[in-house]
Amino acid sequence: MARSPRIVCLDTTVVTPDGVPLATDVTVADDGERHPVLLFRTPYGRASVRGAHDAIGLARLGWAVVTQDVRGRWDSGGAFLPFRSERADGAHTIAWCASQPWSNGAVVMAGASYNGFTQWLALADRPTPLRAIAPAVSGPSVRDAVYEGGALQYGVFTAWTLGIGALGSASLDRAVVAAALAELDGWPRSLSEGIEKSTLPQISPDWTRWLDPEDEALWSSLDATPAVSGLDIAGYHLAGWHDLFCESTLRGYQLLTGESADERTRRRQRLVVGPWSHASMLRRSTGDLDFGVAAQGEFNGLLEEQVAFLTGAVAGHDVPSGVRVFVMGTNRWLDLAAWPPPSDPTPLFLTHEDGQRRLRWSPAQTEGTDRYRHDPTNPVPTIGGRTLHPTPPQAGPLDQRVLDSRPDVVIYTSDPLERDLTIIGTVEAHVVLSSTAEETDVTVKLVDVHPDGAAMLVVDSIRRVQTTPGRPQQVDLTVGSTALTFRAGHRIRVEIASSNYPRFDTCEAAEQTIHHGGRAASRIVLPVVGATVMAS
Repeated sequence: MARSPRIVCLDTTVVTPDGVPLATDVTVADDGERHPVLLFRTPYGRASVRGAHDAIGLARLGWAVVTQDVRGRWDSGGAFLPFRSERADGAHTIAWCASQPWSNGAVVMAGASYNGFTQWLALADRPTPLRAIAPAVSGPSVRDAVYEGGALQYGVFTAWTLGIGALGSASLDRAVVAAALAELDGWPRSLSEGIEKSTLPQISPDWTRWLDPEDEALWSSLDATPAVSGLDIAGYHLAGWHDLFCESTLRGYQLLTGESADERTRRRQRLVVGPWSHASMLRRSTGDLDFGVAAQGEFNGLLEEQVAFLTGAVAGHDVPSGVRVFVMGTNRWLDLAAWPPPSDPTPLFLTHEDGQRRLRWSPAQTEGTDRYRHDPTNPVPTIGGRTLHPTPPQAGPLDQRVLDSRPDVVIYTSDPLERDLTIIGTVEAHVVLSSTAEETDVTVKLVDVHPDGAAMLVVDSIRRVQTTPGRPQQVDLTVGSTALTFRAGHRIRVEIASSNYPRFDTCEAAEQTIHHGGRAASRIVLPVVGATVMAS
C-alpha cells in the first residue's frame, strides 16, 4: 500500500515592499510536487486558523495551506490599523505564494469575518494569481459593515477592538492590554465617558476617524466595490440570517453576479445562507431557537461543498453556482437560481383602532397617531438580533416580550394567520414620522409571535434621518433580508422605537409621533413568495 507523503509545516516570513515582516506558515506535502495554494490571512493568530481549518487534512488533499498573521498582529511586524494594510499586503502575499517552489502558481483565499474582509481587500488590487475567494460573513465594503442605516454599529466594533487589544500584540504596550481587558470586562459601561477617553484610540488610532461616516479618504480605501468590475474570479459566499454582516455578504454576492461583473464570473458564484449568527455559524441552535440537524455543519455538507468548489475553481473547472437558503419556520433548505428570488411585495399597514395597535392587510381610512419619547439616557436595550457582544443577551432570535412594557417601544400585531406565509428576500418599512429633533433614529423590528405568546425576533435595523422638527415625513428603511415561513396560527408583529443600544449608538432626546391611516400609510412590506418558488 502506498504511503501518504509526509506533511511539513514551514515557518517563514513574507517581507512587504516597505520592509515589514509578516509571519507566515506553510503546511504542504513533502513530495517535491507543486500545489495550488489556499491562503488565510488573520489578526487572530495563524495557529488558530490552522487548527480550525485542518491544515494537515487540506494538505493531504493536495493544497499548500498558507496561514499568515496580518501586519501588527501576533508575530508579524508593523502597526495594526484595522483593514488599512490588507489590500497591499494581501496582494503582495498572493504574488509571493504564486512564486514559491511548492506552488503551482494558482491561489485561492478563504476565511470568515475579518479573514473574509482580507480577501475582498486583496481582490481590490486585482492580483493575477488569485483564482477564487470564499469569504464567509464579510463583504466588499468596510464602511457598510461599520455603519448600518447611518448609525454606528457601536456594540460590535467597540467590543471587537477591545478584544483585539485584550488579546495583545507585539506592537501594544502591556498597560494598553491591561486597560483593554478591564474595559472589555466592564463593557459597555466602561465606555460611558466616550470613545475618546477610552483605550480604543490606543488600540487603533483610526477609531476617531471611524466616528465619521463621511471620511471618504478612509472609507474609499477600504471598499473593494469599484475595483472588482470585470474581474474573472470565482466566489463561495457563506452568510447567516442572524449575522451582523448578513447584508454585506449578500451585497458581495450580488456585486459579482451583477451587470458589471464578467460573464464567466457571474456563472461561478455560489451563495449559501443559513439560520446562524456570527458566533453560531454551522450550528443547529441560534438564540432561543433550535433549527435541527439540517442546519448543523456535520450534516449539511457545506464544508465538503466549499472545499470541492475551491478545488474546481483553482483548476479552472466549472463550479456549482446558484443560491441555497435555509427557510426558518419550516427548517428546510431551498435551492434558488439567484438572489433575491421573485416575490410579491406585500404591505402590512400600521393602524390604531378601538384602542388597539394592529397590522392590517389594507390601510385604515382614518388617520391616527402614536406618540413616544426617546431618551438616550434610558435607551431601548438590545435583545438579540444581528449582534456580536461580549455580554448577554446572545445574538439571534430572542423573545422580545421583555420590552412590551416600555413606553418607548410601539408595537403593532396582526391577527393569527389562517395559513402559512413564506417570505424570502428583503423586508422594507415606510414609517411616517414627525420628531422634535433635527436628527433622529427609527428602529424597526419584524417579529414572529408564536401561539404560546413568544415574540421571536426575525430581522431588524435602523435608519438615521435629518428632519424638520414637527413636520411629518416618510422614513424609508431596509429592515433586512431573511427567509422565513410564518406558520398558520402565528401572528406578525412590528416594533418601532428610536434606539437599540448598545447595538447602535444613540441620537439626542426627542418626542416622536408615528402617523398612520389615510394618506399617512405607515407600513412594512414583506417579500412574499408562492408555491412555485418554494417548490424549486
